[in-house]
Amino acid sequence: MTLTSNPGAAQYRLAGWLCRPARTTTTVQLLIPGLTYTHGYWTGPDPHSDYTAAALAAGDAVYLIDRISTGSSDRPPADQVTTTTEATVTHQAVRALRDGTIGRFTRVVGVGHSYGSVISMAEAATYHDVDALVLTGLLHDIRIDEMTRFTTDLYPAASDPKFTDSTPPDGYLTTRPGSRPRYFLDRSTAVRSAASWDEQTKTTATTGELTFTPDDELAYSRAITVPVLFVMGTTDALFCGTGQPCTTPADICQREHTAFPIGTPLAAATISRTGHSINLHRTAPQAFTAIAAWLHHQRTAPGTPLVASCR
Repeated sequence: MTLTSNPGAAQYRLAGWLCRPARTTTTVQLLIPGLTYTHGYWTGPDPHSDYTAAALAAGDAVYLIDRISTGSSDRPPADQVTTTTEATVTHQAVRALRDGTIGRFTRVVGVGHSYGSVISMAEAATYHDVDALVLTGLLHDIRIDEMTRFTTDLYPAASDPKFTDSTPPDGYLTTRPGSRPRYFLDRSTAVRSAASWDEQTKTTATTGELTFTPDDELAYSRAITVPVLFVMGTTDALFCGTGQPCTTPADICQREHTAFPIGTPLAAATISRTGHSINLHRTAPQAFTAIAAWLHHQRTAPGTPLVASCR
């Protein structure tokens, strides 16, 4: 993969895993993890957390990636790893899923978590080559106080005990030990091993990624015309609170509908008592069901989260 479309640009390895369901399908979900997460976010610490298994059971193929600079992927210079360059890398993955390099899928759905949702939007806005987007753990209107605390809790990855043997490059960051539950979990519904698993499997972020701004996010969304589903935990510490409700799908629709072109189909689902990293909660299967129902135009069964159209 290359970070730009310029001829002769440096090549980097993007680690990816293609999983196919038992029956033939023409749909693949490209799963993009959030900041400081690897592809492991989509399999999780226990069966409640395994989004990959749920998507396969629903009949879709999935392509999991470690975003460039994370996990098993190569680590370019930190200032070169930005939302723009990650969208370029993601575009190359989409193309490979369509042209036979990885697969020959006719329907590609971008599924993101948190910053991975930002990258999904940036890719769709720039290249217009995906058929739908599922954006989890992301809204345009952030809780500024909590987001500021989160970025303040990032420090050089080379100083973290988890990464001392891997010598992260300058400008590579990670979360301070013990800080993640505050931002990512609702302890009342988090799976038993969530906090320890989250610390043990965390990866890095870069200084280049932190140059992303809310204005960038708005510019991306205003160029998106494919159907979009928002999925939010109602107790997401980074986006939900007093004056910024996430209690119902109508709350999400009210907060998001002006950020997209009028003709863009928008829908929303909310998962009660669930924090930012939705997949690490016992409630995660509710989110998985809502996403599958929306992607396959199915009604959700009684007792499962309602997927509501915003328009």
